[in-house]
Amino acid sequence: MDALLTAYDEQVRGHVSERAPIGAVVERDGPVLRTHYGTHGTVRHTPLPATTTPTEVAELVRRVQSAFAARCEPFEWRAYSHDPVAVDEPLRAAGFTATGPERTLLLADLADVTAGTGALAPPKGLRVRRLSYGYHRERELDRLVEASGPYARGLADVREDHGNLLSWALNVQLLEADTRLVGVGWAEAVGSTEFVAVRGMTGPHTEFLPDWLRWARNSHALHLGSGPPREAPDRRYLMAEAPDGPIRDALLAVGFRAVSTVRSYAWTPAGPPPAVTRPVSMLIGDRDHDALCEEFKARFTFKPSYTYYPAIQEPPDSVTWHVGDVTDTRHAYRLMRNLPDDHRVARLQKAVERGLRACVRPGEQLYSVSWWHQGYRFDPARVGGSGRPTWPGAACWEGEYYKLLSRDLRMGTFWHPWEESLCVFGAELLAEVEHDLTAILGTVMRRGGRNTGNVWTFESRSDPV
Repeated sequence: MDALLTAYDEQVRGHVSERAPIGAVVERDGPVLRTHYGTHGTVRHTPLPATTTPTEVAELVRRVQSAFAARCEPFEWRAYSHDPVAVDEPLRAAGFTATGPERTLLLADLADVTAGTGALAPPKGLRVRRLSYGYHRERELDRLVEASGPYARGLADVREDHGNLLSWALNVQLLEADTRLVGVGWAEAVGSTEFVAVRGMTGPHTEFLPDWLRWARNSHALHLGSGPPREAPDRRYLMAEAPDGPIRDALLAVGFRAVSTVRSYAWTPAGPPPAVTRPVSMLIGDRDHDALCEEFKARFTFKPSYTYYPAIQEPPDSVTWHVGDVTDTRHAYRLMRNLPDDHRVARLQKAVERGLRACVRPGEQLYSVSWWHQGYRFDPARVGGSGRPTWPGAACWEGEYYKLLSRDLRMGTFWHPWEESLCVFGAELLAEVEHDLTAILGTVMRRGGRNTGNVWTFESRSDPV
């Protein structure tokens, strides 16, 4: 078999991501990897063994359908023409329908793409640039992307997968004239594989390839897990999917090879409609998130400082506790995850999550907001526990101010990392958690911003910074 295609089958189709897409859960069922986004889902797998019987394929399809039906998620299953066991007929027999045109799977070795020639330079009067935050033509970009296609993966989905993080594993290219946007293309590094995937272009814009090639050859430090960026394999290959037409022809002309074809099949379970938003969204460059941060700062007179305590004007309906366990050096300066169940911070986190879930209104979302890091908007009823995305953020995070908030700021928590204190505010939330938190943490430090006489807080003489 073609070495490129073998590498694709083994690395891409069987790849288990080090980090699930934002708001999604990835689960394995035998040879199949199911990705549940909360709004929809996808299925992928390496080629089924040639010894797989029709009965085994049908049973696998039924099992996967049951898993998505339990979540009320429609999903897509991709069938490849080169697989020794075709799944097209079993999918049709199970009620799936083909969606969109058949696409050609295109692969290329980086060294074989003719991006070093002037043939890939943009036409006169046009320029190529990489999308960055605060781009002034975002609406025009969205309209252009929506009017073009179809794509292997839409730009909105890919950006949401990465939390709109326009670095590391995501690269969006723009083709501009002086007064308008002419073209858009997006590519992503496929986890810890040797592949970079061209997910979509609004036209045959091979002008984007020189930058994608430079990026692929230098994209070693990718964020591949929950820790700091770490080394990724050398990127050796490009991949793309395109139906018959100018984009396919343009990629073939610069060194891509047609190695197979792909067809997508869709199935929608009976029952309630799917959710319209993922359980979790990362908020980077999000106006609503930025507005919430400013509203919190104004209402609570937030004054970040290493030495100024307390950092906020704690409201009358608030209680503040001292938390000492976050200085545990085994978990220094990181999110308090994977702690023993009997650890005070783990018990604290569970109490806060339970209280917030009990107090949210139907359909209400919460916000996880930090001072220096990205924020999240999430549905507390759809996170935490088996088969769900992890609760984003935490009540305590060493070395970082952290807040869990309702959008109207009627309730929430505020963590001060230097004082090692947790303030919980909102009468309804306090009614749910005060007893448990006092049992876990001990003596109350402040009520309504006033010292209780048990633990004293002294403000620094220096001004907050």
